Amino acid sequence: MRRIFTMLLCLTVLACSDDDKAIDIVTQNLEYGAVIRTLSINNSEFDINDTNSLFSIDVEEQDNENGDLLESLDVLVTFKDNTLAGGDFSTNEILVESIPAANFTRIGQGLPRTTLEYSYNQLTTAVGISQSVIECKDQFLIRLIVRLTDGRSFSTGNASSIILAFNTFFSSPYCYIINVVEPINEDDFTGTYLYSSVLDGPFGPTFGDPKLVEITKGHSNTVRVIPLKHILSHPTNELPRDYEFSVVCDEMVFGKNQLSSVIGACGISGAPVLLGPGTVNAPADLNDDSVFELWFVEGYEGWDGSCGVGTQPSRIRFTKQ
Repeated sequence: MRRIFTMLLCLTVLACSDDDKAIDIVTQNLEYGAVIRTLSINNSEFDINDTNSLFSIDVEEQDNENGDLLESLDVLVTFKDNTLAGGDFSTNEILVESIPAANFTRIGQGLPRTTLEYSYNQLTTAVGISQSVIECKDQFLIRLIVRLTDGRSFSTGNASSIILAFNTFFSSPYCYIINVVEPINEDDFTGTYLYSSVLDGPFGPTFGDPKLVEITKGHSNTVRVIPLKHILSHPTNELPRDYEFSVVCDEMVFGKNQLSSVIGACGISGAPVLLGPGTVNAPADLNDDSVFELWFVEGYEGWDGSCGVGTQPSRIRFTKQ
């Protein structure tokens, strides 16, 4: 299937000072199609002890007719069993609902917006499993399909990495992970830490030389945010990006679809490198946040910046100061 966007990242991108310049280039080369932008993540996890806990995000649909092509938005859910001691209770994908365009709202001449909000109990019922088989570290996966009035539809697999990546203008991954968690103290795993590389990625130490960083609480109870600058980013014209991880029970889970830099790594037409969780997560000690590691991959889901390195592991360490 053709991609939504043609990424003509010319030499001017190399002098970009922030995401906006790259956004302009992407927008100018919009061929056709639609994206569903993540405007804000209000809560992205389920408290295993609270069946009323909510997954909640605000989204906006954008197409080349300023939202007039939107027909509906399908919301599908899958349960992923990550704790297999009692058997694998993973499910097939189930349609939760189809939201018609009429249910979206517009502010002035703005694009169609809506809030997607689902409770732990609602999604458990939707996939048809008992809450008794769900354990901490299991996940629900939400996938979106944008359907247009001309019969076309768009979902995962339709966009470039700069479109899929979180914390960008578009932030349109079409897919969201809901971790099942035990709540933690809001002050844990926050504060001033010394960053260092334990296992360098394919381009060198992922976030450069050791440095002090300030880790803060994110949009959800177990989510933490670290401002870091990827080794591929422009030395002076790019600011640090906010990278997210979650403290999920006894594991540190790196967020999916996180952008390395707004520019391509190995050529002016290469899509940017994505970072994301690997198959194995770093351990977490909920009683000791003095030192911890994050294990993740560069070239997440094959987005390696056209460098030919594929998907490679990286490990970094944080030591509390």
